[in-house]
Amino acid sequence: MKEKYTIEKDGFVGYWHPAEGHNGKALMVFPGSGADYELTRKGSEFLGKAGWNRLFVAFAGWDGLPEDPVLAPVEYAEKAVAVLKDAGFEKIGVYGISAGAKFAITAASMLPDISLVVAASPFDYTTEAFKGTKALNESTFSFRGEPLPYDPTATLHRNIISVLFRTAFSKKYGMRRMLRGCYEENVQTEKARIKVENMHADFLMQCPGYDDCWPSDEAVPRMEKILKEAGYPYRYKATVYEKGSHLLCGDLSGSPEYLKSMKKILQAEYADQDACNKAREDSMKEALTFLEGWE
Repeated sequence: MKEKYTIEKDGFVGYWHPAEGHNGKALMVFPGSGADYELTRKGSEFLGKAGWNRLFVAFAGWDGLPEDPVLAPVEYAEKAVAVLKDAGFEKIGVYGISAGAKFAITAASMLPDISLVVAASPFDYTTEAFKGTKALNESTFSFRGEPLPYDPTATLHRNIISVLFRTAFSKKYGMRRMLRGCYEENVQTEKARIKVENMHADFLMQCPGYDDCWPSDEAVPRMEKILKEAGYPYRYKATVYEKGSHLLCGDLSGSPEYLKSMKKILQAEYADQDACNKAREDSMKEALTFLEGWE
């Protein structure tokens, strides 16, 4: 394995962090929206300390990739899987938070070589790509050169200023739940749903009691129900952390400035960051326990 992988030479942006303890198994780590390499490395270091090999695979924002995903190829994950298989890894899993969790379940639903998924605060519908506050009329993800079906981001097709103003000053949402208010403007369609029942993977999904960013608290129970009705043959577990925030299953203790900034953005962090920290700790412990059952 190389320390660094590039679009030009390898077809994906990646960084390799080996560990000792779980031979033959590796996790691909997908960064969340706006999370740079250092934040992603620190946040997932609990996995490395527990002996899990990590290959960071970016789909936006890093090393020249678009800041927000626009037709981001699932092939990034596919090529990373091929690299890991060529290096002798027999079991390949994925881990992600927020947008990283969404890319993780998308990749796992399309790539049968992925045999484990840890998704914290995922959303199970492909949505429209955007740049700033401009809707791009394109899908967030693509595969084999074709855009994945997506649901338009309704807010961005209207007067964004009036929508944000109304959301920010509403009793239901307010300043620290504006993103959630915008997401709830969307109309979800079956064609855009990420077909998690097609995965060939053990699946741990986690969400807060109420997600200030997007409705992962609706997505996780929905995916659990779909898997149950489909007779999903692999391990799966859905956990709701009632007092947690959108930021679950990542170690933010080494990023105090980032944590401080999140109190300005997320209502849950503002209201009780100690409770959110406890939920993060518990969700990381749960992820490590779930990983131990990966066979």
